[in-house]
Amino acid sequence: MRSRARSGLLAVAGALFLGYLGICGYLFVEQRRLLFNQQSAWQHAPPANSPYQVLAVAVPGVGMITDWWIPPRSASLPTLVFFHGNGSDRSDFVKQGEVFQGLGWGVLLASYPGYSGNPGAPTEATLTATARASVAAVNNHVGPIIVWGHSLGSGVAARVASEGGAAGLVLEAPYTSIVDVAADAYPYVPVRWLMRDRFDTEALVDRIKVPVLIFHSTDDPSIPFRMGQTLAEELGDRATLVKMEGAGHYPHDRDLSATVVRWARDKHLASDAP
Repeated sequence: MRSRARSGLLAVAGALFLGYLGICGYLFVEQRRLLFNQQSAWQHAPPANSPYQVLAVAVPGVGMITDWWIPPRSASLPTLVFFHGNGSDRSDFVKQGEVFQGLGWGVLLASYPGYSGNPGAPTEATLTATARASVAAVNNHVGPIIVWGHSLGSGVAARVASEGGAAGLVLEAPYTSIVDVAADAYPYVPVRWLMRDRFDTEALVDRIKVPVLIFHSTDDPSIPFRMGQTLAEELGDRATLVKMEGAGHYPHDRDLSATVVRWARDKHLASDAP
């Protein structure tokens, strides 16, 4: 009887272990599909009657990426370069961008490989390469560049800023790293060993020398507020944390322009801003 019971327990344990390995294997194989939730709609052209124009950006090893672009009214005014989240696209920031356009600022809505009909496949490496190319495409035609990243895009923007590609950095609903977010979502899986695309913003803190503005809501259901708070603490005097309530995962659904303009003027990034 004992032998049979032991055999039965071993069989159950074996089945559970195999099931666990199956879950880990599935998450490893499908991780990029889960992380990069590309929108299916092709959106090469900006919305009708909008002030945006198409900016085609050549990215080595990827192809021609289509961004949307509004030049600044003068070279003394900043240009915002916006990097969207994993389940969004350029259109996510259209209305907020038009507010800044009304102030005379430039706005570049960056796109990603594999999103909105663009060529290539999204990975940390291809998003980073595309972000560098997008910033470089406007760098010689504008004044101060402020990179703004929402959610997944916060890690992209932080990378650009850490490499000296911007005069200021706005992080909206940011994470310490995508690995940390995944570890919260899948605490029973060794994601720290399995993840290919890590987007480790916390590791970039010492290399980010520019002023940083952080928007994060305490009720963010996707990325815990404590992650934005941690980044602010580690950035120290370089960071300004705007703690929001009731904004969920999309603070930019509210008009954030007044706060951004005040911050930019305080940090001497927009001396001519109204």
